[in-house]
Amino acid sequence: MKKKVLDFYKSIQPHAYHIEDAAMDNHIRGGKDLEMFIRSAKMLAREGVLTSSRPDVYQYAEQQHEEYEGIYKGYRKSYGFVIMPDDEDIYVAEQNKGTAMHNDKVRVRVVPSNYTKHKREGVIVDVIERANETVVGTYDRQQHFGFVIPDDERIGTDIFVDLKNTLDARSGAKVLVKITKWPEGDKKPEGIITEILGYKGDVGLDINCIMANHKIPFNFPDDVIKTSQKIDTVIHEDSDRWDLRDVQMVTIDGEDAKDLDDAVSGRKLPNGNYELGVHIADVSHYVTSGQAIDNEAYKRGTSVYLVDRVVPMLPEVLSNGICSLNAHEDRYAMTCMMEINKDGKVVHYRIRPSIIHVGRRCSYKEVYKALEENIIPDDLQDFMPMLRDLAEISKILNAMRRRRGALDFDFPEYKVLLDHDGTPLRIVKRDRTMAERLIEECMLIANETVATHLEHTHRTSVYRIHENPSEEKLDLFQKVLNYLGQNLVLSTDGVTPRDFQKILDVVKGQDIEQVAQIMTLRSMQQAKYSTNNVGHFGLASTCYTHFTSPIRRYPDLMVHRLLKADMHWKNGYSKRDVDEAFLAGAVEHSSIQEQVATEAERDTVDLKKTQYMVPFVGEVFEGTISSITSFGMFVELENGIDGLVHMSMMNDDYYFFDEEHFVLVGKRTGKTYHLGEKVTVTLVKADVEKKQIDFVLGEVNNLMAIQEQLQNGSDYASSRDGYGSRKGRKSSGKSSKKSSRRDSNKSSHSKYDAFSKKTSKGKSSRKKSNKTTKRSQSKKSKSKRKR
Repeated sequence: MKKKVLDFYKSIQPHAYHIEDAAMDNHIRGGKDLEMFIRSAKMLAREGVLTSSRPDVYQYAEQQHEEYEGIYKGYRKSYGFVIMPDDEDIYVAEQNKGTAMHNDKVRVRVVPSNYTKHKREGVIVDVIERANETVVGTYDRQQHFGFVIPDDERIGTDIFVDLKNTLDARSGAKVLVKITKWPEGDKKPEGIITEILGYKGDVGLDINCIMANHKIPFNFPDDVIKTSQKIDTVIHEDSDRWDLRDVQMVTIDGEDAKDLDDAVSGRKLPNGNYELGVHIADVSHYVTSGQAIDNEAYKRGTSVYLVDRVVPMLPEVLSNGICSLNAHEDRYAMTCMMEINKDGKVVHYRIRPSIIHVGRRCSYKEVYKALEENIIPDDLQDFMPMLRDLAEISKILNAMRRRRGALDFDFPEYKVLLDHDGTPLRIVKRDRTMAERLIEECMLIANETVATHLEHTHRTSVYRIHENPSEEKLDLFQKVLNYLGQNLVLSTDGVTPRDFQKILDVVKGQDIEQVAQIMTLRSMQQAKYSTNNVGHFGLASTCYTHFTSPIRRYPDLMVHRLLKADMHWKNGYSKRDVDEAFLAGAVEHSSIQEQVATEAERDTVDLKKTQYMVPFVGEVFEGTISSITSFGMFVELENGIDGLVHMSMMNDDYYFFDEEHFVLVGKRTGKTYHLGEKVTVTLVKADVEKKQIDFVLGEVNNLMAIQEQLQNGSDYASSRDGYGSRKGRKSSGKSSKKSSRRDSNKSSHSKYDAFSKKTSKGKSSRKKSNKTTKRSQSKKSKSKRKR
């Protein structure tokens, strides 16, 4: 219909014509066709294709308008932006978004605008690619039909569901709806409910919704389960395998880890060098390429470690069973045995499928106590000489990497402990001890050795790459350097990891250390998988891959198959596994799935952190400014919780963001707020649905008024929606730390259970009543800033 309207007005140009007369000339007399004809003319007028000199009279506009492609981002229901990677984003008013939904790829036409707040305004003229094939929301049943109201209000529209496609869901159910018909004109999208996620009060419903949003599966398909049950779990004698069952070795993991995919052995050689053995579960022996289990593993790409559960890449019979290197049991493995000299150089290595027998399972905690505090259980005594050798090897390897210029981030890591129904009980800080570092160093050198071996085969292989920082990110980091007082000029041509490590070394032990680490990490590119080896910037490595976790990462399984193909092993790989086109597609898919898993993990942690803070609304805390933006600053508390102090809530002055010096500055008073500065804040909002926490500076005695201001402030809402959850502000270092993925929700009491906070009544506990909290809000303190 839109084309018919356009063709008609083109045919009569330059004349103007009333829309109803135009309809009659096109043999459209009334009803729905006339409505659609008139609606199409209005749409073309919004797009700037037709002009209207008076109501309902249109004329074809000859002028040309610039058009661009980009991703449409909705902000509430009132407007959105088309995000342009290399240009100014384009503002799109609600009436000009057409049928676009949040995250759709669209074509936008720039039109003249008198709206001075945004440099460019546009009209979406076409949706190129839809992003939201499935949507999580709340089902609202009417008498003859139903709607799903999306949890993410940026979707911008409800989804119509015929009663026959509801799975008999009741009103109020959280559901996953698959869109079967996209919106047209004023019509809403249509869909079918494919899964009922649960009802209010169901344990784990909040996490289920996050899983569904990120398309993380809840169960394995039936054919995968049936295939896994037929796997031969008997370890047979195999003369082709390297028999290492007499070699003393251990696993070192978190106390509750179940998927033990690596064991280590070590000893000092007569020539003064060390022998380090890294023995990895031989998953490729059990998972046949291209069959049911492998196809599902490829699809998932990685195990996902959520705050309350693990979603494994492989069925439990493999991940926690025959592939797990359990103590006192024979297991098939892929061994990388290395001879390492005193400079940390691998002077000789051998990679081969093996049979191993782990002598003991160790935890990080007991290894740390044994090596650092000499607290040694009786059954660990026989393994102590080897553990001391491993500790010495890790020191040598760490010194080698430091000399090479590898970056060494040491972020504090926090874990939310939950009770049986998913309620957050406390947040504990987990220290990264020498035991974790020991295993990290062993895994890093094994990954590097395997990568170098594969590169020397001159075949297409799988690498873990980390490209040099981009010019844009370096410019931002340069500003932070200037603020930190570092006289170091970074250049994209000659920047090295050592340049960054020098900065981290200078600020080590200072209040600014954590902020400097965060800003350094933000200046980096995202690590990813590739068949093109460009090295790993952060590790200062010319060749790196992932080899050590095939139970939980598909690229590691691919690497094992490439190794077997190179040595012409009798099984464990297929022709497809060395195909260049397959490998190129697989590494791209794996990188995407890694990001999906990371975002889902972060969302669940942010959710529980926000839930944890709800009872503390109105209370006062000490925190540190961890990030500064054009709309405010983020403050991090001692327990790892961070929240926004929005600029609109800083009422003592008019503040602006001085980007050059990376500070907020008050125009009238000249007062500044800078990274790393200690501030006192009051928690005024913990929005569980949006996973957002809001602070204001100082103490407050008018909490309800401030909350209303936050609710109604358009500047606050737009910047909050645009910035999303905390994922854009801080990159978690946990994905590279084996320990962080394996610790349980059960942990001993920690000094971080009650974190530092101030109220007018002194310290408060989590169980403080609302009445007490209100009393503390009404108290006044001369030493604190008032609102």
